[in-house]
Amino acid sequence: MILYEETHSHLGGPPCVPKGRKATFVLMDAPNTSDPARDEEWLMRARAYAKARHEGAGPCHDFSHVERVYRLAERIAQDEGADLLVVRLAALLHDIGRGLEPRMGPEPDRHEELSAELAAPFLRGLGLPEDRVEAVLEAILRHRHRRGRAPESLAARCLYDADKLDSLGAVGAARAYLWLGEHGRSVYYPEEEWRDVDPANNATEVDSFQREWRIKLSQLAQRMYTKEGRRLARERHVRMERILREIEDEVAGRS
Repeated sequence: MILYEETHSHLGGPPCVPKGRKATFVLMDAPNTSDPARDEEWLMRARAYAKARHEGAGPCHDFSHVERVYRLAERIAQDEGADLLVVRLAALLHDIGRGLEPRMGPEPDRHEELSAELAAPFLRGLGLPEDRVEAVLEAILRHRHRRGRAPESLAARCLYDADKLDSLGAVGAARAYLWLGEHGRSVYYPEEEWRDVDPANNATEVDSFQREWRIKLSQLAQRMYTKEGRRLARERHVRMERILREIEDEVAGRS
């Protein structure tokens, strides 16, 4: 905001200001204006940066996950009327810190914080306005399910829903088995093997598609924040539930 004064000593001043009196003008900060060419350049650079940060990532959280989340977040943001640039940037950058987690010692499961730490200087280096930098960082920090940070802004809710949707449906089932394969786990584990395991226990040696459905995935459809997110989640919930039933039937030799 810029505040300045002018003294008018002739008739050329504003008609509401008497001759010889001072008029005070307040110039408000200009709102975020759309510049498609500039925005596209920012998104292109963010995509290249994110893709480089995902090199060597396991297939469950590789760059294809980012691309799916990007498309879903964009769709939800358009439906909700959210800031598309903020949502798109947050979707591209939301997992860029995952590659640092194995080096974090006793606190390995904090990739949203690491992603925000990497994204902050990158976004400021682009010349993104500070209010939008903060909006992107907030969305990144609040996209986790287990960490307890509820997404409050509309952009954060769009990203949260999009990220969770990629854990549901047929793609969610495929990703679950990609993760299990990365960690030496198998196709099916009956309930008696994991029923008494603490739901807060994220150790890979107790992980299974069946347990993940029971403690987390089956509840996601009720935890979406946007109308379109809820609609898509309901569809994907039904699809994933059917896949689980078919796996159990085939494992048991019933079909």
